Amino acid sequence: MRTEYEKQAIIKLPKGSNPFAVETPDHLPKMHQLCVANGKRGSGKSVAITNLLRMYKEHFKDDIRIILVSPTAGSNHTLLTDLNIKSEDVFEEPDDDVPAKLNRIANDERDSFIERKHLNEYYNEFIKGLKSGNFDRSEIQNEYMLQYYNPLTNQFERPTPKYSCYLKGKPPLLACFIDDAQGSKLLSTNKKMMSLALRHRHLGQFKTGGAIGMSLFISTQTFRSVGGLCKPVRNNCTSLILFKTKDISELKQISEAFSGEIEIEKFMELYKEATTVDHDFLFVDLHHKKDVQSSAFRKNFDTYLIPDEKSEETDLKNTN
Repeated sequence: MRTEYEKQAIIKLPKGSNPFAVETPDHLPKMHQLCVANGKRGSGKSVAITNLLRMYKEHFKDDIRIILVSPTAGSNHTLLTDLNIKSEDVFEEPDDDVPAKLNRIANDERDSFIERKHLNEYYNEFIKGLKSGNFDRSEIQNEYMLQYYNPLTNQFERPTPKYSCYLKGKPPLLACFIDDAQGSKLLSTNKKMMSLALRHRHLGQFKTGGAIGMSLFISTQTFRSVGGLCKPVRNNCTSLILFKTKDISELKQISEAFSGEIEIEKFMELYKEATTVDHDFLFVDLHHKKDVQSSAFRKNFDTYLIPDEKSEETDLKNTN
């Protein structure tokens, strides 16, 4: 076909439109993301996601808040300890309106960030007015006094930040791990969860633009079959942890889901290479960092799998 360029109709991205605005280390996937770990019982899904979250935790320290949704959370003390998940961030009933709780957490973190930013900006003015005596002791000013007053030192002080990232003008990073929720309505038919999967990076929106956002990490034994993941979760998946499976039909469905990124035959080759040993997995990152990461495919998290690029000559031989 013939094409003709129209320079006045070029598309320009609006500022702040990057869906992966969070800066992450070169070796880790971008955030915010929706990661799905698929494999049979005992394959290692929880271990894989826990280790991925651990790596984020090592980098972001206490500036990442991890929420766990799991009916078996009470028996997984190691996971809670390793990731420093607080009791108020553990939900053991997947069908107990979890989407609303996650929305509330994002909104609360947004409000806390805005409040601290405002108090920090107003602090110097407050102290100046207090020292000069030109201080309006209105109800609002009295509220500020309570916010700035430290009873331990009997002094007015700048509020201690809830997160160290506040000092850089950034909100915390939120991540939710949904584990052992297979068969729950949350992952299969819950419309609120479907909506959350579509807009997870827009949770906790700011009026001035941008949002807190939340990354989702979901473990499942079935990708598309009855009781598996709902379509919005599958379609918005940005990374996949795929363990060895004997279900050939489901494996074919998964490979077809990524056919827009790589040929099905090549995907199957990568899958076989990555899963030769039990508990090893194929990691697929649909939005990998092309400038620093060798491939979108890895065996586990530490070995890049780089597909061979066929030459035109080879393609011609295969078609003849």
